[in-house]
Amino acid sequence: MSGQLLGEPTVIIVPTVVTDRLVLRCWRPGDIDPYAVMNADGETMRYLNGTFDRDGTERLITHLIGMWALLGHGMWAVEDKATGEFLGRAGLYYGPGWPGVEVAVSIRRDRWREGLGTEACDAAVTWGFAALNLDEIVTFTNRGNAGMNGIARTLGMTFQGEASAIGPWKDNNVYSISREAWEARTGG
Repeated sequence: MSGQLLGEPTVIIVPTVVTDRLVLRCWRPGDIDPYAVMNADGETMRYLNGTFDRDGTERLITHLIGMWALLGHGMWAVEDKATGEFLGRAGLYYGPGWPGVEVAVSIRRDRWREGLGTEACDAAVTWGFAALNLDEIVTFTNRGNAGMNGIARTLGMTFQGEASAIGPWKDNNVYSISREAWEARTGG
């Protein structure tokens, strides 16, 4: 091994986005257990392809972190700005076969109906257009998921139609917002 030089370590940059009530930040080891509780809850995972265990949660988190290195965007851990509590995940996702970069969110069930999902998605969309210079952001949501369908409409996304299968999900509504529509809505 003598004479070999080790290269510089790779640094994954995950920006932090702060809103009125939330901090969208890089994942930490302490997020695994509370996220695993979310992922094991049948009601929370009702429209997200079913529950999974702690090992699956850990694999998902490493996948979500890896997206930042590979794509320059991904899903953040969502933290309550006032208390520091882990609330879920939100951000921009792009999977094989996706027709575009998707905004997505999952918030702890005990914090539903507080507008946190909308706030997190709005921050992710704003960051996506400002930092990534995207032309369009999409979302796919189960037809029965009133919460996410409402978030898409609140964000000014336009219903594009129904998809029978996008990624691992079936029975999805497809929404999108263009850069131009976002700029008109936000003055961005």
